[in-house]
Amino acid sequence: MSKSSAKAASEKAKLELELFEKDRQVIKFRQGGLTFDEIAQRMGYSHPSGAHMAFKRAMERIADEAIASEGRALHRIRLETALSAIWNQVLKGDLPAINTMLKILERDAKLYGLDAPMKAELEVTNYDGNILRQRTREIVQAIREVAGQEDSLGERSGETGAAPE
Repeated sequence: MSKSSAKAASEKAKLELELFEKDRQVIKFRQGGLTFDEIAQRMGYSHPSGAHMAFKRAMERIADEAIASEGRALHRIRLETALSAIWNQVLKGDLPAINTMLKILERDAKLYGLDAPMKAELEVTNYDGNILRQRTREIVQAIREVAGQEDSLGERSGETGAAPE
């Protein structure tokens, strides 16, 4: 990622966080009984509709998070039920049951983000074309000096580029 795109991503994340905090404040004001007119004045919205839009956006986010949380809880119950169904076999050393248990635990860890994040290293090398061309010329010149040839490579009359037999 280039510095400019990293900076743009950082700015976007900062704006999203500011918007999230502003929406959260709108909900607090609304819970406190303020009208959208009053919220707009306190929060600097030019019109009450801006406060209303922020309120709707925040409520949708809360609903989405609640649905996701409920889905995770249901999934967790299912995983626990599956694990309890095979637990006696696991304790007896039943290898297929142990493999199933590991799959259940792996899914549980993914669901709740329990695994340590994967780390990856990336090395990026940028080459300056002018420097590469100059180094290529220097290498060609060194080869010519060693070979004792003055003409340029590939330009001798009759040369096809094929190796002599």
